[in-house]
Amino acid sequence: MLQHSFDGYNVCIFAYGQTGAGKSYTMMGKGHDGDQAGIIPRLCKDLFVKINQDKDEDSQYSVEVSYMEIYCERVRDLLNPNAKGNLRVREHPLLGPYVEDLSKLAVSTYNDIND
Repeated sequence: MLQHSFDGYNVCIFAYGQTGAGKSYTMMGKGHDGDQAGIIPRLCKDLFVKINQDKDEDSQYSVEVSYMEIYCERVRDLLNPNAKGNLRVREHPLLGPYVEDLSKLAVSTYNDIND
């Protein structure tokens, strides 16, 4: 998944299942470091390791993060607690699906995400 993002593809992590099935634990884990880290902290950490290993001076990276929840067919922005209750999923003819008014935060380090 991480390599696909460096190859120019948009990537998305999606967890689906009934309440109590372990979606949140799988995605976030328990703590952000070590053996109990979930998929999201591990992927974010690996992302910045890969960016920092790139020695090509012509390469530039821009990283933006969004975090949303879809529950009972309602889309909620988890990075903006003041956002309206139900965001709308749209589709751009060239860029594909997106969530209207979903927060996108620019980050430059793993710690920006972890905080």
